[in-house]
Amino acid sequence: MSKEVKNIELVAINPTIATVEIEGDSDLVLNKMDDVTARELTDIRNDKAKKNEPVNEWERIITKIHWRDGKPKEFSEKSMIEALKKNAPCITSFGLKKSFGQAVVRNGIDKYATKFDAGFNILGNGLVPITFAEHFVDEMLMQPQRGKPVLVQVNRFSGWKAKFQISCLENVYGLEQIINIINMAGFGLGIGSSRPSGFGRYHVADMK
Repeated sequence: MSKEVKNIELVAINPTIATVEIEGDSDLVLNKMDDVTARELTDIRNDKAKKNEPVNEWERIITKIHWRDGKPKEFSEKSMIEALKKNAPCITSFGLKKSFGQAVVRNGIDKYATKFDAGFNILGNGLVPITFAEHFVDEMLMQPQRGKPVLVQVNRFSGWKAKFQISCLENVYGLEQIINIINMAGFGLGIGSSRPSGFGRYHVADMK
């Protein structure tokens, strides 16, 4: 008995690709978990005794940032200045796409972000480099989920911009609507740390 052979027709996916540039309306704060804190938490989890070694604060400051070309191999004020000139601080594609999806829901465009997530991507390696006019290291009080507020140092950038490539299926959301969603996310949500305090706001400056 012969088996019936079925032909499966593959429907071509032809996404629209565009390059979007966003420009900051307020300063951007970058403050991911630094390497020093990550090691301390790992030691606690592995029941290792706390080391009484002096902490290199520049390691804390430098590794709070995602870097386009990887983090510097040494940690000092000099290496930070060199990295800011020759490397590039980055925001994450994950954070951007998540905020776009939140804007879909919060602005009443759709009840859920499921359809947006399925029809939209940010291309690249997951990191979006920024350009900036000035960089500052600020001391800020941060409220952890448990315990008292702690004083931390964070990286703040003024006059910042970022450019990234997007891919979308226009049968779900048209390109013009997506650009409006990105603008809504920039106005009401922002990107980076300290967003509830108004940092990281932006608008679409250009699209090609």
